Formats: sequence, C-alpha cells, structure tokens
Amino acid sequence: MSRFLSAVALFLMSSPLFAALKEMDPNAPSETVNVVWVIVFGVIFIGSIIGFFIYLWHTDKNSKPKE
Repeated sequence: MSRFLSAVALFLMSSPLFAALKEMDPNAPSETVNVVWVIVFGVIFIGSIIGFFIYLWHTDKNSKPKE
C-alpha cells in the first residue's frame, strides 16, 4: 500500500514537469490593464483595511467599562 501511495505522490509531483515539456508559444500575449483600475483597486483595498481597523478601535473603545 505504501508503494502505491508513493507512486501516486511521485506522479502528482511530476505532472507539472510534463506540462512544462510541451511546446508552448514563447511569447504568450499579455493582457494589459488600465492604470485607473489599479488605482481604484488600491484605494478600495487600503480603504477596507483602514475601515476594519477603525471598526476594531471603535468596538474596543466602547466595550471597555468607563471608570
């Protein structure tokens, strides 16, 4: 049984090598993205992180008992 499992593991690890050996176009076309959408993504991503930390700070501030 262990011989079978090691053979399967070896086959699965070598599968990407078989795919790499096939001939492919050396210059695959690359898709371009407008810079505006990268900036929009960055603003939304950074804004969501900042909003999450503000939420954590606000809930922590309100959950502490006032003395």
